[in-house]
Amino acid sequence: MSTTSPDDGKQVSVVVATRNRPTDIDALLTSIAACDTGIVHEVILVDDASDTPLRVDESAHRFPVRLLRHGRRRGAAVGRNLAGQEATGDVLAFLDDDARPLPDWFDVLDKALTPGRAAITGRVLPFDSSVVARARQYRYEVRYAQHVPGSEVTFFAGGNSAVWTEAFRAAEGFPDQVTASDNGLVERLSESGGRVHFVPGLRVAHRNSKGAGIALREAWRAGRLAPRSAPASALRRFAASARTQPWSDDPAAAGLNLGLQAANSLATALPAA
Repeated sequence: MSTTSPDDGKQVSVVVATRNRPTDIDALLTSIAACDTGIVHEVILVDDASDTPLRVDESAHRFPVRLLRHGRRRGAAVGRNLAGQEATGDVLAFLDDDARPLPDWFDVLDKALTPGRAAITGRVLPFDSSVVARARQYRYEVRYAQHVPGSEVTFFAGGNSAVWTEAFRAAEGFPDQVTASDNGLVERLSESGGRVHFVPGLRVAHRNSKGAGIALREAWRAGRLAPRSAPASALRRFAASARTQPWSDDPAAAGLNLGLQAANSLATALPAA
């Protein structure tokens, strides 16, 4: 896929979907400013019906900050799609509100998002250390280990990624679903001729843990949204997961991951709703 940037210089619209996290937004904007190499064209915040509407001092930053709102909860995918349509940059960069880009983030983005790549996605690193955070990070690291730098991938980190605006719009953005909409964009980009590439140098620090209950709910939802699976196949996935967990290094994280895999496998094996 060939996409070009005006005057050979990228103009990046940073997109952040948020809800009820004003302190995180302040810290994120500070982080963006600290690592901006001059390519941040604008930051678009989409407030997903926060209990107290988000307020930002748009004049406090050297780049424009635009605030969009949902009158009712619509979810991150809808918010990102709205921002993608409103953006005026030729690149959309997605960050979570509880993520912090590392100092070289925009430099890596600028070099790695080439005209031949529709999108790039990178590594997520934790800045918390709970059992849930460690379990989630282990799953991330297993995924990363399967790919060499620059390879095409079928996953997309909605909180650490960049895509040409033209490609995003051609793919009609993220599917509107509560779980796995990030990876759904990969499929849509592929259908319109685009590919996502893994760039391990594109790194953010992220709050991995939102609690075991939320992790369990997300694992279940992901299973219900996945293609139906025969019980024997679901059992094989569960057994394979059990064999690859870090039992000797972190038994608590290993046990939690196995529980999440059990929920996901069961959800895929049940008849479609």
